Amino acid sequence: MGDPNAPPTKGDLESLRTKVDEKLEVLRTEAGHQHDDLKETVRDSQTEMLKAFYNFAESNNKRLAQNEVNAPPAA
Repeated sequence: MGDPNAPPTKGDLESLRTKVDEKLEVLRTEAGHQHDDLKETVRDSQTEMLKAFYNFAESNNKRLAQNEVNAPPAA
C-alpha cells in the first residue's frame, strides 16, 4: 500500500469515480424498485377502499329496497 498522505493520481481519481458511479447506479435502481413497490401498495389500498365502499353501497341499496317493500302504502 502506498503513502496515505501522497496526492491522488489521475488513475486513483478515475477508479474512485467509477466506484461512485457504480454505487450511484445501484442506489438509483433500488430507489426505482422502492418507488414501484410504493405505487403498487397505494393502488392495492385504493382497490380495497373501493371494494369496501361498493359493498357498503350494495348492502345499503338492499336495505332501502327492503324498506320500500315493507313500507305502508301512501295515503
